[in-house]
Amino acid sequence: MSPADLLVDAGQCQLDLGHPERARELIDEGMALLPRARAKTKAVFLTYEAGSLLKADEPDQAAEAAAQSLTLANKIGAPRSTALVHEPAPAFRQYEGVDSVDTLLERVRSR
Repeated sequence: MSPADLLVDAGQCQLDLGHPERARELIDEGMALLPRARAKTKAVFLTYEAGSLLKADEPDQAAEAAAQSLTLANKIGAPRSTALVHEPAPAFRQYEGVDSVDTLLERVRSR
């Protein structure tokens, strides 16, 4: 397991403990360390970041991270990563009316 993986996993733990700000910091640090060759992992990490941003009540940024994940997953043909973006979609519905959220939900519905 790489330092990037450890940081993101620690971020997920912080998210589970109810600390979304710290989770986002750790996930961001982990993504910064991730080599370009690990695009699938980056797509997964972006989905985790979207979850932490949603819990921090940052729907616009969360939708942008989820959209980046979806774009990357589609580009590299990573169905697991694409499926991960669909999991938090219901949590975004409470933010309908935010442009980036509406765009993301439309992309998710069209798949």
